Amino acid sequence: MFKFSKYFLPFLFVTLLVGCSSDSATDPDDPKFNVPEEGITLNLNTTFQVIDHFGASGGFQDQWVGKWPEATKNQVAELFFSTETDPQGNPEGIGLSLWRTIIGDGAADQVNSGFSASNWFRETECYLDASGNYDWTKQAGEQWFLSKAKEYGVNKFTAWATAPPYFMSKNGYVFSTPDVPTFNCEPDKYDDYANFLADVVKRYEGQGYNFVTVCPFNETQYEWNAEVGSAQQSGTRATNAEVATVTRIIDDVFTQKGVNAKIMIPEAAQLKYLFEGSSNTVNQVNTFFNSSSPNYIGDLPNLSKYIAGHSYFSNGSTNESLRQRKSLNTTLKSFGLEYWQTEYSLLGTAYQQGKNISTFTEIDYALWMSRIIHTDLVFGNATGWSFWTALNRSTFGDHPFRFNLVLYQPNANNPSHTDGTFEDNKLLWALGNFSRFVRPGMVRFDINDPDYNDNTSVENFMISGYRNTSNNEIVIVCINNTDNSRAISFDNYVTDFEVENDRFESYTTSSGSNLRKSTMQFDAISIPSKSIVTLKAIIK
Repeated sequence: MFKFSKYFLPFLFVTLLVGCSSDSATDPDDPKFNVPEEGITLNLNTTFQVIDHFGASGGFQDQWVGKWPEATKNQVAELFFSTETDPQGNPEGIGLSLWRTIIGDGAADQVNSGFSASNWFRETECYLDASGNYDWTKQAGEQWFLSKAKEYGVNKFTAWATAPPYFMSKNGYVFSTPDVPTFNCEPDKYDDYANFLADVVKRYEGQGYNFVTVCPFNETQYEWNAEVGSAQQSGTRATNAEVATVTRIIDDVFTQKGVNAKIMIPEAAQLKYLFEGSSNTVNQVNTFFNSSSPNYIGDLPNLSKYIAGHSYFSNGSTNESLRQRKSLNTTLKSFGLEYWQTEYSLLGTAYQQGKNISTFTEIDYALWMSRIIHTDLVFGNATGWSFWTALNRSTFGDHPFRFNLVLYQPNANNPSHTDGTFEDNKLLWALGNFSRFVRPGMVRFDINDPDYNDNTSVENFMISGYRNTSNNEIVIVCINNTDNSRAISFDNYVTDFEVENDRFESYTTSSGSNLRKSTMQFDAISIPSKSIVTLKAIIK
């Protein structure tokens, strides 16, 4: 569309008035024709990635809440999956479009799992036992959340394993010990591990679940080393060569058994491990997808085009945060791959930003998480983004505001508890500013904000835009991390786009609201201080 300059418009309006004085169809005094200086520009035709999903991991803990009484757990599920609204139009849930579930390793089935007593809630059951028998009544809590997600309309699922079942391991546990420095699976059990994964995913697919990916390895860069009796969770280190070897076997088995889900390799503990480094567990994209690499597996028919990384510990400074995401994006583009951020919560201390956390309120944590989502989407070009974990029970320090979307408390501190309480977290609603409105299939478009460059934007005011090409809906997510409200004006309103009724629906998450709905005229948009605001409208 032809774009008028801000200097030409006044001249044009005067000319129209003189030459068409009898035409009252267009009023030049209409405020929509007041083109502001240095407004934000929506470049709707400059597009980037297509959004696949926003999700969350059940982690190790949906297995417990998923066995609570119906009345309690149904309320939790509504918060995660519902796309309904209350009578005032406020969302009742955040409308996740993907659910990530674990394939259990059997620590909960062992007489002595090697876990510390206080970490009982991270022990998982296994569908398979050491004799080769399947018990599909296991993981009942995880299965309940899967079924509830599907009932709410979630149509994409993904699974991962932290370790092979304990009876396939080298040391009899689902974590590493000093005598097991790399992949904790007996080599003659690689086939068993592949068949186990295929059988579980095939079972889910037979129940109508669309499992798009399964990841057999998780954060293989870490040692996951613990003394027996003090382990906190399962995990195994693995070299890139081991990952490649086992993945080739899994690929063959998936073909033989007709598994539809794709194998997602790798799932790196930190973003930088995907594209740089020289050890035998890092620089994984080049290692697995460069055809000249001895560990090349990029031609396997069952391999996913999605590459998973975790955004933990990648945000020590704004420069480093953006460098990692831009470098990852460049690397993935060269191989025709896409980035899924599959785990993030506020680990480490970067979220503190050098401030005294005693002054923090819940919205400060939500603003930081929103900042990470924004950088992953805008600079990393992520097509999928998931939080770790949907449920958590730690109340130590400020943990309730960092590590969960819903905080739960069992009525007994052991696996035999029967019920509990829960409360939502501001992180839930901040994620909802994206997940509830930026739906699968939407395409991100360019927005130019002349008041900020990349770095200052991330530290102060972030804005990103998404468009549904089938119905012309646009969604704009604004994150105001400053202490002042900001009035928004669109430099190219009328010349390049208009929205129905010149009005946006707005949904605000702040210290006093959780996705509260209101409306804003196109020329009276104001983003409150310390808030996340989603604007939604239909382009005329």
